[in-house]
Amino acid sequence: MAAAGGLHTVLLRSDGNAVAWGMVNAGQCVIPPLDEGLSYTQVAAGWLHTVLLRSDGCAVACGRNTGQQCDIPALDEGMSYTEVSAGYDQTVLLRNDGNAVLCGSHGRSKILPLDEGFWYTQVDAGDSHIVLLRNDGRAVALSSHNHDGECDIPPLEEGVSYTQVSGGKNHTVLLRSDGRAVACGSNDRGQCDIPPLDEGVSYTQVSAGDHTVLLRSDGRAVACGRNESKQCNIPALKDDGVVYSQVSAGVTHTVLVRSDGVAVACGKNHYKQCRIPAPEPGIWYVWDHTVRNTDSFVCQLDFVDKDGAVALICSGLAGNEVLRWEALGSELALNAQGYIARELRVKLQSLRVVLPDGELLASVCRANPLVTVGDLSDTYKS
Repeated sequence: MAAAGGLHTVLLRSDGNAVAWGMVNAGQCVIPPLDEGLSYTQVAAGWLHTVLLRSDGCAVACGRNTGQQCDIPALDEGMSYTEVSAGYDQTVLLRNDGNAVLCGSHGRSKILPLDEGFWYTQVDAGDSHIVLLRNDGRAVALSSHNHDGECDIPPLEEGVSYTQVSGGKNHTVLLRSDGRAVACGSNDRGQCDIPPLDEGVSYTQVSAGDHTVLLRSDGRAVACGRNESKQCNIPALKDDGVVYSQVSAGVTHTVLVRSDGVAVACGKNHYKQCRIPAPEPGIWYVWDHTVRNTDSFVCQLDFVDKDGAVALICSGLAGNEVLRWEALGSELALNAQGYIARELRVKLQSLRVVLPDGELLASVCRANPLVTVGDLSDTYKS
C-alpha cells in the first residue's frame, strides 16, 4: 500500500514493515518499531503525520501533533481498528463495530455521528473534511464548513451505490458501483474534471489530494487537476503485462504501486519524496488487491465450535469451501461480512452471505449490530 502525504511518502512492504521518506522535520518518517510477531497492514499519510494500522488491530501515529492528530484513542476490550486515514491535522479511524473515530483538529477525540441501523465501511480524511462510506452504499461528508461544496455528495440513481470515497484538499472523489467516478467541491484546478473512459473500461480506485488520481480496470492510471509539479504526469507503462495496482495522490506528488511490486512516483521531489528506494532482494511493495468485478457473489456461512473458539466456514453455492477461519465468540458478527469480502476480493456491496436458515448475515446485523459470532454459533452450529 502506498500513501502520498504532504511532503513525504509511506509504503507497505511484503514483510509487513512500513518505510517512509521525504521531509522528516516533524518526525513523520520515523516509523514506530513493531513488537515481535506483529506487522503493519495499512498506512496513511497526512500533511505532516503518518498513521499505521497493525495486525493486532491497534493503530499508531508519528509526526506533527500540534492538533493532537497523533493521539490515537485507546480501544475498549474486544475492539480493534480496521482502517486508518490521515488528513491535514486530523486522523480518522474505522473500528470493527462500524463506528468511525476522529482525533486531531485541535479537539478531543470523538465518535462521528451515524444513523441507527447503519455502520461505516470506509473512511477518508481530507484537508479539513471527512468522507465516510456506509454499509448501504451511501456516502456522507462532514466538515465545520463547506465553503467549496466538498461535502455536497452527488445523489445516486436507483440501483447504484458508492464503493469507495476519497477526500482531498477541498474536494471529494467517489467511486460508483457502475465503475464511474464523480467529484464535488472546488474545481479551480480541474480536480473535479474526471477524465472520460474508453468503451468497456471502468474506474476501480480513486484518490484525492490537491489533485485527483484514478485507476482504471485496464491497469492504467490517469490524473487531473493541479499539475505545476507534474504530479499528474503518470509514468507510462511498458507493454510487458505490468499494470498499476494502487494509486495515491498527495499534495504535490503522486505515488503508484505496480503489479510487479515496484513503486513509482511523479511530482515535486524537493525532499526526495519521489525517489523510491528498491527494497532488499525478496521484498516488494504491496498494494490493495482489486476486487472481483461481479454484480453478486453469494456464499453460505456455517459455524463449528473449536476449542473455545468458533470456526467459520464459507462455501460457494456448489458446496465448495472457499474460506475458513477462526474467531473469538465475542467478536462482532458484522466483521465477518467485511472479512469475507476482503479475503475473497469481492465488493462488499456485491456480497450476499447466507446463514444456515437462509437469512442474510447483513440483515441479522442490521437488526442487531451488536450480535456476536458466538451468538450466531449458538444458533446455527453444526
